[in-house]
Amino acid sequence: MNESYKAHKLPLASGVVEYPYFFEELIDATAKLEVYKEKIHDSKLASEWFMPTLQQKEALASSALEGTQATLDGVLTYQTEAKTDDQSINEVLNYTTATLLGYKILAREEINDNFFFEMHTALMNGNVRKPNLIGEYRTQQNYIGKNDPSHTITFVPPAPEDVRELMSNLIEYMNNPNDAYRPLVRTAIIHAQFETIHPFMDGNGRVGRMLIPMYLFYKKQIDLPCFFISEALEHDKHKYYTLLNNIRLKNDWNEWIKFFLETVAKQCDKYIRIISEINNLYEAHLDLAVEKSNSPNIVQVVTALYKTPVTTVKQLSATLKMPTATLNRFLNILVENKILYTNGKQRNRTFYYYDLLGIIRN
Repeated sequence: MNESYKAHKLPLASGVVEYPYFFEELIDATAKLEVYKEKIHDSKLASEWFMPTLQQKEALASSALEGTQATLDGVLTYQTEAKTDDQSINEVLNYTTATLLGYKILAREEINDNFFFEMHTALMNGNVRKPNLIGEYRTQQNYIGKNDPSHTITFVPPAPEDVRELMSNLIEYMNNPNDAYRPLVRTAIIHAQFETIHPFMDGNGRVGRMLIPMYLFYKKQIDLPCFFISEALEHDKHKYYTLLNNIRLKNDWNEWIKFFLETVAKQCDKYIRIISEINNLYEAHLDLAVEKSNSPNIVQVVTALYKTPVTTVKQLSATLKMPTATLNRFLNILVENKILYTNGKQRNRTFYYYDLLGIIRN
């Protein structure tokens, strides 16, 4: 397998996509995405507090697909520090930064080359893997190989001289699609096309997975940048990669779209459960904290823990603008009532909200 792939432009040719093949999965995924949206809107805890933690979970899962070795606890712990030299941790943190940057860009302009360049630059920032080009489309041939010691080549993406034209076509399709597909189906097509083009020397898988919630947000299918799918793809990664390759080798779009829709439904189910459990935990611990502290001001502290379930006094103080003495008193109450646990240090303690971490880890 030495020849570069000759990718077709979008939209797909008539008759390639057969709706009856995945119609039930489309109905299921669409309905569950609506339920998930409502669950977020009805949450007792504003999404701005728990969404950053779930975004870290997404960043971890997407990075894991590329072989990054990191844990959720490790990422959250390192966030309490000014910086880290751990490459795996930085890759995960960069993913979150790039995702947030992408949403900011989409809030002010259409998708364009700069949208991809800025996200890629943020993703590759610092001491992470260094491709030849950062924030630019590749000018060399790249290869997709197995993530094992053999590194057997499984796909040769389009030639570098074709990348800019293919990306221009993809961007036009994302902004002004001229087919009749439903947004979820179109999202599956966009993700697969981006991965096929593989426009960067490195980071294509992660940027491509960022595109999934971003496109749904861009097309107003979700109200918040909060749909996370990488975890489900990571669990079924061999099927994921095989079906993407079958698009290229067999032009089999239907099986890929069906799998994508099943994955959307599966992740909706999981995050509906997670948000329900977060709501229940928040309500129970908020009532306990107010009762034990005799102060409504402790609500701010409990709420902030959902953004940083591993935290320090310094980190919380910067978020809440609360006097250190008051903050320490509230944190001690939370520790005494087994809402928080510490690392046992007398100074510069780190606090762990294990009940929340337990919900998110699963």
